[in-house]
Amino acid sequence: MMKIKENCGIFATIGENSVKYTYEGLKLLQHRGQESAGISYVEDGIKTIKGLGLVEEALNEREVLQIKSKFSIGHVRYSTTGKTTLQEAQPLNNEKLSIAFNGTIANYFEFGNYSTDTEFILDFLSKDVKEGKDIVYAIKHFMDVADGAYSMVILDDKNRILAVRDPKGFRPLVMGKIGENIVFSSEDSAIKQLGGNVIRDVLPGEIILVNPDGKILSDKVPSTSFHTCAFEYIYFSRADSKIDGVSVYMSRIRLGEILAKNHPAKADIVVPVPESSRPIAIGYSKESKIPLEEALIRTIVSKRSFIMPTNDKRKSVLEEKFGIVEDVVKGKRIVLIDDSIVRGNTMKRIITLLRNSGAEEIHVRVGSPMIKYPCYMGIDFPSRSELIASNKNEDEIAKILGADSIEYLTVDEMKKAIGRDSLCTACFTGIYPLKRNYPLQVMESVFNR
Repeated sequence: MMKIKENCGIFATIGENSVKYTYEGLKLLQHRGQESAGISYVEDGIKTIKGLGLVEEALNEREVLQIKSKFSIGHVRYSTTGKTTLQEAQPLNNEKLSIAFNGTIANYFEFGNYSTDTEFILDFLSKDVKEGKDIVYAIKHFMDVADGAYSMVILDDKNRILAVRDPKGFRPLVMGKIGENIVFSSEDSAIKQLGGNVIRDVLPGEIILVNPDGKILSDKVPSTSFHTCAFEYIYFSRADSKIDGVSVYMSRIRLGEILAKNHPAKADIVVPVPESSRPIAIGYSKESKIPLEEALIRTIVSKRSFIMPTNDKRKSVLEEKFGIVEDVVKGKRIVLIDDSIVRGNTMKRIITLLRNSGAEEIHVRVGSPMIKYPCYMGIDFPSRSELIASNKNEDEIAKILGADSIEYLTVDEMKKAIGRDSLCTACFTGIYPLKRNYPLQVMESVFNR
């Protein structure tokens, strides 16, 4: 058994040109997953098309645009298993249901020998539906036993689409309209870029059902505390998105401002690591009065190395990921800004490139706390052995990376910058906001089989 954990992108459309909008929405969520893409739609039953790679590689645009269904859900995937197969690509479906899912069911292993937690969700819901239970009842039953993070869209054989967000609200999910079409998306930026209007966030614990005629019904299970993933603000989400009403861009600006105020460095220039670190670097530059320079040039074809499925693939991406503007860095003291450091592969490579280009000093400042613990809510931190900060202090990390110094934000500084306390900080603190207190050793053994 191999566990698949995902921080992916989901999109759904009800209305004319449904599949076209879902296809375009997935392209705008491509940053959330680059390994596979798929779309399920209704046409004489539930049908699914999917493939490996980026959206335009995985799905034939000409074929997609010929599909006339008014009901569709879609998915872009980032996995952490070290393998990518078409069988594991989403959406997953049977004759009754199709599911596109973003998150991780932390206790899925308690319910049988499933290959993926998505497979578990599909099987669990299908059993209730086959027994004659209403789909909303089935979802509530699932929410009662499932532990972990799940934002998902579901298409059933009655031409209904449902949007579900777990009671803790770990992952974002938004409802909107494009013309007369009702849409759901992992991020509101995709809806807005397609010319649509955002209606509202799906609430933690909420189940929204859209009937074939467009009538919207909402139900909700009790939700006592919210714990939206801090990394949605720090790294994953597009800077032009809002999550639960909080601007990702402005959060990143404030991360940089607090970083400069509380963790200063004597330097000549501020250099961001593209792409998500740019607003953090802008904030740092504004607060410190040190000029910002775009000395690192990210190649257009480069993928996000953090979400590559194996260490070998991550390293191969890094080899061609950045170019250096030598005239900008030569002889300069640099404050190098990154949003986070997980394994250290990217940062070590960048520091080597900057040294080779003549940088005099390199002081790394990180717009997040030290990542010390695994994540069981859908991010690629499955093992403490992979985390550079799991058992090292800042001086030790700086030495390994080849930096003159390195400093991180504290958890309280991060919360202040983002502007909300209701965040999941498990990877920084080791405190997991799950229903049960699973022993860390047990979870690591399960998630790394």
